[in-house]
Amino acid sequence: MGLGKAVKAVVAGTALLAIGAWISCASRGSTQKPTKGSKARREGGSGSAGDEDDEDQGLGARLMLLAAITGAALWALRPWMRTPSPGSGDPNNRRNNATEELEGRRVDRGGGGDRIRPNPSSLGGSNRNLVVTRIKIMSYNVWRREDMEVHERMKAIGCLVQKHSPDVIFFQEVTPSIHKIFQSFEWWKAYEHSILPKKATLKQFCMLLSKLPVKVSCCTTFENSTLGRDLHLACIEVGMGKKLVVATSHLKRPNPPHDTHSTERVAQAKKALSFLDFFPNAVFGGDMNWDEDSDGPFPLLQGWVDAWARLRPGENGWTFDTKSNQMLKGRKLLQKRLDRFVCKLKDFKLIGVDIIGTEAIPGVFSCNDNNKKVPTLPSDHYGLLLTVSYVTINGVN
Repeated sequence: MGLGKAVKAVVAGTALLAIGAWISCASRGSTQKPTKGSKARREGGSGSAGDEDDEDQGLGARLMLLAAITGAALWALRPWMRTPSPGSGDPNNRRNNATEELEGRRVDRGGGGDRIRPNPSSLGGSNRNLVVTRIKIMSYNVWRREDMEVHERMKAIGCLVQKHSPDVIFFQEVTPSIHKIFQSFEWWKAYEHSILPKKATLKQFCMLLSKLPVKVSCCTTFENSTLGRDLHLACIEVGMGKKLVVATSHLKRPNPPHDTHSTERVAQAKKALSFLDFFPNAVFGGDMNWDEDSDGPFPLLQGWVDAWARLRPGENGWTFDTKSNQMLKGRKLLQKRLDRFVCKLKDFKLIGVDIIGTEAIPGVFSCNDNNKKVPTLPSDHYGLLLTVSYVTINGVN
């Protein structure tokens, strides 16, 4: 093993050890006794606070064991410092004022997600204090083509961000120029982003943005990728003591008719899920370049679901469609569900998943590959918007 690989392995092990230690210490550090009705506050209503602590400690131990055995290539770890869960010790504290340390400066934020108090008549008198918090996650391959009205396209994607106000955003195919365009928009200021300065100079890269407090952010490169494709991971606190792991990637693309690159793509998907499977609540989304005809079913592990297949069975869900996307007029017919969300959710519930960005930008045209004037859409892909939720009683987890 070369010096560079050895250093990466050490850093990787340190990252995993830190995450594992945080999880174990967090559970051991909780001294609050279970309150009456604590079971009812969990979806499914089973288990106890003691069981949950044991499970968290077991998870921490598994992560530390994984670090010792594999030294997976994780880096760019930010310290995940334990803060008291809002509402757990003080019932009058209804807001998550967690403070995070990012890029050498402190950022204070309120709690995340849209909190909705359900209609009491639909829940029964005993559930009048239930509060549903919804978390929205957007995924979009923004298309690196800078010769196709790039500023107008990124402006249109920004309008979608403003319209849907996602809590977390996954971007793929971001270029340095597109990165600068995004930074010029007002909505950008509401998010923290995962990209490191040296990554932002690459020809194209993925980004993960969050309005919610990011406690840990790290990245692992797929070993079989010649272009440095990687998995971006962030551990976020969504409020009321709930934690969610979100991750994005741009898996190996096919190169027809020469090679589908199916073997590499399947291996990357398996590696991503094998790591994310250590967390009880995880969402993995992005441009998977997945094609069941060449790749077979997505390699879901036990407890994982494909959000589109689960919520909208029977609908095609094409996010790349040369027939409906007027900007791709003249290309060979290709209709695929290349982009998707796959989820493992113990404490959250899938609410909805929608395709966005299907309309042409009014008054904006560009020249396609055949030098024909065509309407311009935000990207050659359509975007996806996922909504998940969790339930608390009177705003207290």
